[in-house]
Amino acid sequence: MPSPFKVNEARTLNALFRHGPQTRAELARILDLTRSTAGNLVQSLIDSGHVQERPGLGDVGSRVGRPGVSVEIRSGGAYFIGAEIGVDRIEALAIDLAGEVCVSAERPHAGASSEPADTVQATRNLIRDVASRLPPGATVHGFSVAVPGFPDASGGLCQATGLGWHDVPLADLLSDEFGAERPFLVENDANAFAVAETYRWTGEDHGPEDVLVVLLENGVGGGIINGGRLHRGLLGGAGEIGHIPVGGEGFLFDGRRPGRWESYIGKDAILARDAHRRGATPRTLAAFLDALGRGEANALDTAREWGTWLARGLATATSILQPQRIILGGSVAPVFDAVSVEVRQQVAASLIDGYPVPMIQATRPGEGRPALGAAFLLHQSMLTGADAAARSDRDERVA
Repeated sequence: MPSPFKVNEARTLNALFRHGPQTRAELARILDLTRSTAGNLVQSLIDSGHVQERPGLGDVGSRVGRPGVSVEIRSGGAYFIGAEIGVDRIEALAIDLAGEVCVSAERPHAGASSEPADTVQATRNLIRDVASRLPPGATVHGFSVAVPGFPDASGGLCQATGLGWHDVPLADLLSDEFGAERPFLVENDANAFAVAETYRWTGEDHGPEDVLVVLLENGVGGGIINGGRLHRGLLGGAGEIGHIPVGGEGFLFDGRRPGRWESYIGKDAILARDAHRRGATPRTLAAFLDALGRGEANALDTAREWGTWLARGLATATSILQPQRIILGGSVAPVFDAVSVEVRQQVAASLIDGYPVPMIQATRPGEGRPALGAAFLLHQSMLTGADAAARSDRDERVA
């Protein structure tokens, strides 16, 4: 489905999304357009049902007469559906034109124990459930699915090691039903997570940022935000930092690719190391985090060792990417709170003198969802006008 907006209409919506309600005069200033042109754009968007007036929110200042009337995005103007196929769960959600989640659903997933066909059917069912709960007459402007992997060089077959998938035609299996007349994307989960964490910069201070987002789950993925935009690389697989070699064997031995970063800091790795220290069977991550919170010695020692390897990989990534911020997310991210001081010190000590040390922060559980980032990618395409057109060729290869 082509974008329903002309370039300046998309720019107007983007300005309202970033800056919140604005008067027509304020939009003219932000967009560097004449007041009459801005007014015509606003009226066109009001007529199409994508923008609405909010009397009383204009800035009166010292002017005499009727205050300006602010306009805002009408939340029900369009919808975008994002989904995540994770190792432990599948989630689907819908956001509206204002970028707010309005419907969501999830279910457990057995990961590598599930057949791809069963996973695809479960994902279809969740997407249908979400779509069925949208308001009557709602227009869905696209579907996007995040997976713990990436399309191969041809853009058609999905490789997802965490799911045990090799050459699975995920895009074809899903787009046959959902993407015939609307945009349909398949995106790496860490890329989608990075978008979810960084897309909603708003206000006067909004500006491009360089951010490395590290998704810590069973495996480890990375999303690179360069100048405020997602960097995918030549074939869409940039950011696979969990596979960089940092040591000899890892906490979780991998005979094929020993010493990968995720074999030291992923969920399975930290639980394997914790079990080895205790001389016991592995416990759940929730039990480990509970023990860490209680100050259990074995848990603290495991976390400190985990932090050392986390710092080693972050220092390597910092030397290459020079990010302003590093955001840690996923189910393992809460471990960072127990060792944050040591990790920051070790990263700083590993860099050459004078090299900028990024801010390192962890998200809270439940924040930053790949399904949300998948939906934001569609939202971003609609609100960036020419950039959406520039991405279409690449998206056709991916999906």
